[in-house]
Amino acid sequence: MKSPATSRVRYGVAGMLFVTVAINYLDRGNLSVAATGLARDLQLDPVRLGLIFSGFGWTYAIFQIPGGWLVDRVRPRVLCALACGLWSLATLMQGFAGAFLALLGLRLLLGLFEAPSFPICNRLVTAWFPETERAGAIGFYTSGQFIGLGLLTPLLVLAQRHFGW
Repeated sequence: MKSPATSRVRYGVAGMLFVTVAINYLDRGNLSVAATGLARDLQLDPVRLGLIFSGFGWTYAIFQIPGGWLVDRVRPRVLCALACGLWSLATLMQGFAGAFLALLGLRLLLGLFEAPSFPICNRLVTAWFPETERAGAIGFYTSGQFIGLGLLTPLLVLAQRHFGW
């Protein structure tokens, strides 16, 4: 029989993964909210704006497999903290970018640093949850994608209204 403390810890891990995924997806979509002001301030035409938006996806896709390989070799706690810190820094620095290439470079870095996030989450679920509870835990934390994109995006709109892009 499972002890309540063990269940609480596992559910805490699932909760942290949920929050991480929600923030992860919020970071991915933040520039779409700021697109109009961003294009105006940096004088970006639609092609350059499209390149900035897609830059994230290029490095994210390319580094999924190396990210998974890294998750098999580095302790998840260390790699998760490092990835979260680096992608947060890349996201923060986007607000200070003053030119197309700087912003594109930061979007590329964001994709690179977020690439191991789902392999880390799966590794943590495998480590913390018994096989009979893994699908539920994965379903729970992946729902953070839609919370991040759908329900938290209005917070980005409010932030942009008050602070600018």
